Parts: sequence; C-alpha cells; structure tokens
Amino acid sequence: MNYKSFADLSIDINNNLFKLNNEGYDLIVGIPRSGMIPAYMIGLYLNVHVTSLDSFIKNEKLTSGVSRNTKMSLIYAMDAQKVLLVDDSIVTGKAMQLALESIPDNIKKNITTCAIYSDKKNKPDIDIYLEHVKRPRVFEWNIFHSRLMKNACLDIDGVLCIDPTEDENDDGDNYIHFILNAKPLHLPSTKLKALVTSRLEKYRPQTEQWLKAHNIQYDELIMLDLPSKKERQKLGAHAKHKAAYYSQSGLDLFIESAPAQALAIMTATGKPVFCTGDNQMYMPSLSKIFMKPPKSLLKQWEHAIAVKLPSPLKKAIRPIYRALIFKY
Repeated sequence: MNYKSFADLSIDINNNLFKLNNEGYDLIVGIPRSGMIPAYMIGLYLNVHVTSLDSFIKNEKLTSGVSRNTKMSLIYAMDAQKVLLVDDSIVTGKAMQLALESIPDNIKKNITTCAIYSDKKNKPDIDIYLEHVKRPRVFEWNIFHSRLMKNACLDIDGVLCIDPTEDENDDGDNYIHFILNAKPLHLPSTKLKALVTSRLEKYRPQTEQWLKAHNIQYDELIMLDLPSKKERQKLGAHAKHKAAYYSQSGLDLFIESAPAQALAIMTATGKPVFCTGDNQMYMPSLSKIFMKPPKSLLKQWEHAIAVKLPSPLKKAIRPIYRALIFKY
C-alpha cells in the first residue's frame, strides 16, 4: 500500500521543481478537484497565476493576492502563452484526456500536461509526471472517498466522529449522550465493509442510531463484548480487539485514530494501518522491527529505531516500547 499525505505532496513538488522552473509557464490550470491543490502549490512556487479548468475554458479574469505580484501579469486566462495543466495523479489517462478535449483546439498548442504521481514510469499519455508511485496507492485527500473503503475496517471514535472528553467518557449517561450527539469527523462516500470499535456491546443501539443519522452504511459493526469500561481498561483490550478482527477478516486496511494503537494493530497483524491522528500509514514492512527486536542494550536498540523509522513513529514508539517489544 503506497500512501501519500499532503506533506508528501508538498515535498514531492518541491523536489521536482527543476522539471518546471525553466519552462516559462505563465499559467497553471488545475483539474478539479484533486488537481487544484497541487496546481496552487506549483503556482506559488513558480510565482505565476493559477486557475481552474472551468475558469480557463470560460476565459475568466485572473486575480492574485495583494501581498505579492505574479512574475508574469495576465488579465484573462487565455492570454497565457504557456499553460501547465495539472492533476494529482494519472492511471488510465481518461481524466486528463477529457480535460484536453474540453479546451478549444486553437489553445491546445499552448498546453503541457502534468500529473504529480504516475502509476507507471513510461507514461506516453502525459507530458510530465513528477513521481512514480505504484498501485495499490492511496492519498490522504481522498482516502475516505476511495474504493478502498469497501475493503477496509474503520474505528469510530476519532475517525468517524470526535473522541469523547474525559467527562463524557463516564460509561454512563454522559457517554450515551455523547454517542447520540457526537460531532462527525470523516464521513465516507461509500459503503464500508466493517466498523471495528472498542465501544462496549451494550452501546450498540445508540451507536447504530448515530450511524443511521449520518447515513454511514456498513456490512458489519464489531463491538467489544465486556461489561464495563473498567474491565476494558484492565484488560488493555483496545488494540487486541481490533487486531483480532482485522487479522482474520481478509481486508486490506484498518483506519485508526491513535498512533500507539495503529502501531500495535499493524505489528500484531502485519497489515497496513492508516492513522488519522498523525496522517501516517503504518506499513507491515516495519513489523519486522518490532516482531524481532534486537537483544542488545536499550541504547543500541533505540539507535536502530532512530535510523529505520520516520520521525512520527519515533514519537509513538516510546509509550508502547515495553508493551510491544518486551512482553515476551
């Protein structure tokens, strides 16, 4: 599972500006919706005008901020002599082809097509791509609206809705009120395969009521069959419960909100976990580090982690170090 975040998008564009900087583009045109974000990033880096495909076709008047003038001052979109047409990614090339077909023939000679991410290194149906990212792949900006949701497990609190406060999480009337009135965070566009939550089974009616109210469709709702919050905390059942289902489910992705739990689920299952809490994809290739910890001194182990793990994981590792590594 190859994953790109908004942060990755910015870094990848920045690292590939050499492909764009000396080409004399005086207008960047983004293909809505996913192409608009990289289009604006490129436009800011190159200090040129940016507009949407629809506005370009309508030859609308261009605007820019008051704090900085663009390098090349244009009044109308089709005054541009060299246009970079941008989308976030390309696979079949259909979206780019449709975009080109919508542009008047006499303007097409001014167009250079660009995708930030291509699924293949050899891509004859586009002029420029910045990075090769093989499939399967998913992006932070569309993960909850992708086909992947049909083959994924999702937690509820911190993913679909906000987490309860300490006062709300009383395993009583306050918690029931929270469940029924929780503010939504991410509302997927497609039917979900499974919701896997550490909420207790006794709260199923209220949970189902909230899901129905927010039109969240799913095949299964897996809850924790324990008598109380106290018992759940005593057993430390959060990640174990989620990992147990995910491991045998045959599904491709788990979405969790807590970095420590995301890491624990990934380690226990050897399968990818996306964490909304830090916008990181916890990949199974890292599980070898945790499943086979070195027998050397603690300082030597920490040095290995510092070398092999990205910085978000370094922060997550310390609180669960002993639980994951030295439990056996």
